[in-house]
Amino acid sequence: MVSFAFEPEHVEFAESLKAFAARELLPNYRDRAASTDFPFEAFKQLGDLGVLGIGLPEEFGGTGDDDPVLLGLATEVLAAGDVNVASAPVQIGLVGSQFLHCDRAVQERYLPSLIRGEETVAIALTEPGSGSDASALRTTATKVDGGWVLNGEKTAITWAMNASASLVYARTPGTSRSTGISCFVVPMDSTGVTAHHMLGMGCLPLGWGSIHLDDVFVPDDHLVGEEGRGFHSVMSHFDFSRAALGLLCLGAAQRSLDEAVQYAKDRETFGKPLTEYQGISFLIAEHTTLLEAARWICYRALWLRATGQPHTALASMGKWWPPLVAKDAIEAAMRIHGNLGYAAEFPLQQRYRDVTAYLIADGTSEIQKRIIAGDVFRRGTVNL
Repeated sequence: MVSFAFEPEHVEFAESLKAFAARELLPNYRDRAASTDFPFEAFKQLGDLGVLGIGLPEEFGGTGDDDPVLLGLATEVLAAGDVNVASAPVQIGLVGSQFLHCDRAVQERYLPSLIRGEETVAIALTEPGSGSDASALRTTATKVDGGWVLNGEKTAITWAMNASASLVYARTPGTSRSTGISCFVVPMDSTGVTAHHMLGMGCLPLGWGSIHLDDVFVPDDHLVGEEGRGFHSVMSHFDFSRAALGLLCLGAAQRSLDEAVQYAKDRETFGKPLTEYQGISFLIAEHTTLLEAARWICYRALWLRATGQPHTALASMGKWWPPLVAKDAIEAAMRIHGNLGYAAEFPLQQRYRDVTAYLIADGTSEIQKRIIAGDVFRRGTVNL
């Protein structure tokens, strides 16, 4: 029999995070979201709760075994309190998985502090001329005695303004497309590294920015994994982050819809509560259905990853559709609240702006649809 139940330990952990999100994150979400300061206090709290070490080695303070379902569940639950803080487990999961292929000394330098929530590391892949087409990046890594020299520009980089280091993807001169791309750990205080802030309509605390590299020397032991294999490595890890980010958006949307339901119960017009009007009740029913459907696409993708089965197409489904479903649900919640939904003093408008970022970030809808279609054309179906 097919089971859709979470493991008991997953449920217990999620309940503790749910209480934390309601108690610690939600009350100050709007204030944090209006600031460009990275929320290190909340980040450290996640470290104390063990959220940032999911799937990372116990010797560095992590949980040990890879558990993408637990990571997705933690992300969804935390997003009900604060969309931006909730993205931290996903980012640390991506970064940490890359550090596992580093020199031991580099692992010891960064992994423990990342898991404790004491510092951040950015992923510098996207470039001005190669947004979703990451394999077209132009940043170069030229081999020299004792290491490499990097030159280029990265843009729209999460944590660019608060990171102690970045995982920079660069290609050997003369190579093209996905071949010849390597990954390097680049301390942000290295000579030749500069960062510039990029303000968006939301996600302000995430410190999006551009990173410029001008003859930046990186020693040999800061190479991540195999030379020329950096692109393939990061792409495989995006399969879990895409589904997790879908759940992040859905967690924020579910909270918004829950608030709309309560408001509809309490608000009366023409002598009866809003729940008595089909225009409201049907709207809630429709978005509840869509959120539930989108949620299980994401969890199925993470379950497939956990069981070692192909999941790239499902992960892409979890990245393009759930953020759209979430955005629409939050918009519906805003309309149900009337003028209060649009007011800056309430969190609905903030969630709308923060969630909208994920229609673009980490791969646009169009790129995800190309991946899904390619899988269908190759295998005939995505069903297992």
